[in-house]
Amino acid sequence: MVDSAETALLKQCQEGSEEAFRDLVERYQRRTYWIAYNMLGGYETAQDISQEAFIRVFKAIKRFDLKRNFYTWIYQIVVNLCIDHLRKRSNAPMVDLDALGGTKDETSEHPDETIGRTEVRGKVQKTLNRLPPKYKAVLTLRDIQGFSCEETAEIMGCTNATVRWRIHRARKLFKALWDGKMSEVREEEEEPLEE
Repeated sequence: MVDSAETALLKQCQEGSEEAFRDLVERYQRRTYWIAYNMLGGYETAQDISQEAFIRVFKAIKRFDLKRNFYTWIYQIVVNLCIDHLRKRSNAPMVDLDALGGTKDETSEHPDETIGRTEVRGKVQKTLNRLPPKYKAVLTLRDIQGFSCEETAEIMGCTNATVRWRIHRARKLFKALWDGKMSEVREEEEEPLEE
């Protein structure tokens, strides 16, 4: 369902309003950053990807079909940029997230709880980093960002069946990696036929 207030904002962007585009960026900046961060695991890289996504939106906004949902378009751009980035760095050494430290948890009163959560977040990120990009993307969108299967399919540009299969497969692979039952994942596995 397309939001009429957002459609008006997008029309202003298409007419060249810089203020409207700034409002659009403010509306989606945090979410695009967190998608990129959860897929890539690095603060600066996530910022760069988020910024690049908005640059691409700015360049193509006049061609955007106002009957579509903007959020699926911007998130699709972010996910594709992340997948491209992951593929480029697949031969590069992995970043040691433990060396980077964790984020401060303001809600915790006990330092031990904060350290425990930080360690778990680091292990989750390391495990996600070992998954092929298509599996990392669906887990990030569905399980971390909370998108529905339908929204994830639209963002990923595939069918619901493919997304459901990838989520199922990604969760199994994640669990095997997490439990130490598997050391590496190959991306060559065949996917179900599109519906």
